[in-house]
Amino acid sequence: MGIRLFILDLWTPKFVINAELDKVSALTTDALKELLNTQMPSATSEVAQKGLSSRSAKEKRAFMSKEHKDLVESLALALGREEAVRLGRDALFKAGEQLGKETRLRLGVGNSRRDLIKAARILYRVLGISFKVEWQGQTNATLIVDRCELAKNYSELTCTVLSATDEGVVKGLNPDMNMKFETWITSGCSNCTAKISQNERNS
Repeated sequence: MGIRLFILDLWTPKFVINAELDKVSALTTDALKELLNTQMPSATSEVAQKGLSSRSAKEKRAFMSKEHKDLVESLALALGREEAVRLGRDALFKAGEQLGKETRLRLGVGNSRRDLIKAARILYRVLGISFKVEWQGQTNATLIVDRCELAKNYSELTCTVLSATDEGVVKGLNPDMNMKFETWITSGCSNCTAKISQNERNS
């Protein structure tokens, strides 16, 4: 375990949260804008100009989540829901995987499941998300999200697409691990849940 991972898991300063939030926001919105621009060029500038830069982490999360919702809805209008979900999830999984790889190197994340959860906790803290993990043996677990600030502005469609970012992040943090969301708060569930599993060849 890297020392930065250990420290940031215990306490994540506001300036780190704000800096990481800016990075996540740029990564995810740029991926959606690029995808939308290839399908419906006139829509990108319209969506991108909504709102002003916010100062606090809470305001930034609100702005980012609203922008995500607008972009995903524009993508669905341009492509249809099914294709928007397919292409959107593919683009965001790749973006999330890159973020996970960068975080792994920067924080010194090892291959243990403990390091994976610590890194995920830091990144989710940036997004205003709290969760717990229930392990079923050494290689399978259920991640349960009990609070998500982004859900205040997301729709079920937005969650379906944007959750691919989280799944990509897990793969980037630990190439041997996979995560797949199954339920979302925005669909009327009390929690978001995702299954975490280790690659069979390594289990």
